[in-house]
Amino acid sequence: MKKNLKRISPISILVVLSLAAWWIWSSFLQEESYGVCFQGFNYTDKIISEYYVNGMGGGNISKKPDDYAYGGGGGFSCGASVSGPQVKVKWLFNRNSVAEIDAGVPPETHEVTLPMPKAESRSSRYFQVHIYPDHHVVVKLKDHID
Repeated sequence: MKKNLKRISPISILVVLSLAAWWIWSSFLQEESYGVCFQGFNYTDKIISEYYVNGMGGGNISKKPDDYAYGGGGGFSCGASVSGPQVKVKWLFNRNSVAEIDAGVPPETHEVTLPMPKAESRSSRYFQVHIYPDHHVVVKLKDHID
């Protein structure tokens, strides 16, 4: 039996330990990453000309119509990826006039950092951004479009 133990080389032990460490990392420690489509909802009375999630653009979102129960729609864009423990949402309200644009008035900008929402399932592909008049934001990671 002692002869068999002498045949285990340090290289073999290193390979086994490396494989075990890789398995632990890939199974437990690696961040979830989701390929998503952003879907924006605007509950304010202003047009959101641009919004971003972790720096990736989501387009523009119309303002909420007075007789509409939900937020204004738009801002649907695909091909993005989200991961990590937090997401940063930034949005810019449209300027009020061409004169403001010509004068170089910067758009009203807001930004929040939120915890990554819990996905409905591993196949969740729709990252919803709900922007409210008091500038709070709710994000959801869903399996379907609302």
